[in-house]
Formats: sequence, C-alpha cells, structure tokens
Amino acid sequence: MASDLSELRDLLVEEGQELLAQPAGFVKLSGDLSADTLLNDLSGNPHAFLFSCLVNRQVKAERAWLLPNGIRERLKVFSIGELAELPKERWAEVLEEKPALHRQPRPMAEVLFHATQRLVTEYESDASLIWSGKPSSATVVCRLLEFHGAGPKIASMTANILVRNFHVELLDHYSIDISADSHVQRVMARLGFVKAGAGPQIVIYTARDLNPTFPGIFDLTLWEIGRSVCTPVAPSCSDCRLAEWCRYAAGAT
Repeated sequence: MASDLSELRDLLVEEGQELLAQPAGFVKLSGDLSADTLLNDLSGNPHAFLFSCLVNRQVKAERAWLLPNGIRERLKVFSIGELAELPKERWAEVLEEKPALHRQPRPMAEVLFHATQRLVTEYESDASLIWSGKPSSATVVCRLLEFHGAGPKIASMTANILVRNFHVELLDHYSIDISADSHVQRVMARLGFVKAGAGPQIVIYTARDLNPTFPGIFDLTLWEIGRSVCTPVAPSCSDCRLAEWCRYAAGAT
C-alpha cells in the first residue's frame, strides 16, 4: 500500500477508535426528539431501533429513523405483543397512510410484520436479546440476517451502530463489515483505496484488508463525507477534510 494510503488508513482508524471511546449518551439519529427518544430506549423498546434499521433502504436515513415513532403515533400502541396481532394488511395501511412513512410502504410493511413475528417466536418479544450477553459480532450479524429482508449491508450497519453509537459490548468486531452503499463506494474510489467503479464486494473486502479487526470502523466517516461534500457531481473538494490525501481532489480520475 502506498505510504499516503497507509497514513490515510491510520487516520480513519484513529477517528473510528475515537468514536468508540466517546462516553455513551443520547444518540441523535432522526433529528426529531420524540423519535430519537424512542430509538434510544434499547431497554424498553429495542424493536424501535431494529425496525428503523430493517427499513433503512430506498429512503434517506432520517426518514427511516422516524418510522417507528410514526407507527406508534398512528397505532397508539407499540409493544411487541400488540404489534404481533396486526395482520400484514394492517401494517400496510399504517405505512401507506398519508404522508406515507416509507417510499415503499407495502414491502416494508411485510418486513415489519415478519420481524415482529420473529421477535415473538425467537426472542421472547425482546429485540435486545439479539445483541445482549456480549455475543460475537458474527453471531449478531447472523441473527440479523435471519430477519426477512435483511441483507449483509443492513446487518453490518445495525451491528456497527449498536457498537459505535450505543456502546453495546460484543466479544469482537471482526464480522462488522463496512456498509458499501453508493456514498461509501464513491469515496473509497476517489480516495484511491479501490478502483473507480468497484462494486460493493470489492469495497467490503478492501476494508477487511485495511482493518481486519473491525472492517466497519471506516463506515461513518466515509458515509458522512460522501453524503455531504463528496457528491456524485461537482464534489466540494475544498470543503473536504480528507482532500490532501484524495487522488480525485488532486486531479486523478
């Protein structure tokens, strides 16, 4: 690895470790106090966090984080026992009610219907049992992958947020991959870690090679840069704090 990339890797790892070392506190995810209060209630309503992660696709992240509170406000109930009694069609009605809670209300209604049933049958109606007891990262990711509609990206993202933001203790972080969405793929390529056009699997395995003990440690920094300044068209390189290491900013393509 070129020396500049080694330095950049070390910088990103250091930033990730600093995030992990921060004291636990109220995690702001949606920008709405009521919604964030519900998401932070990992002891009383851990399924709120799980629901948001499972539907975090095809919409801006903030909209996905708002969804559980929207369900609670519309149904006036939110316990798993009560939610488990809802048929699929009722879930669809709740998500489709204007304004729709998701861009794809019916597919996400099915995701949440199956998630609720699984929590009842496999986790004693308590989503926190997915990650409590300091299991290995592989165990947590595997448990998340068993939920209807959850792929590797969502499973790793969920585990990563639990560790990074909520300071949930796991035995290790080996199996928490980088969530290679379009933002992360673009930034990884422009920085020079992967070739332009590299797909998700190349990005994932590159991150594993860069930091085997916690491949997903780069995730938040790269995602935030990709979303804010390293845009697909006319990126604001002068506003990017990684510009001095960036091959794209230096004129490379």
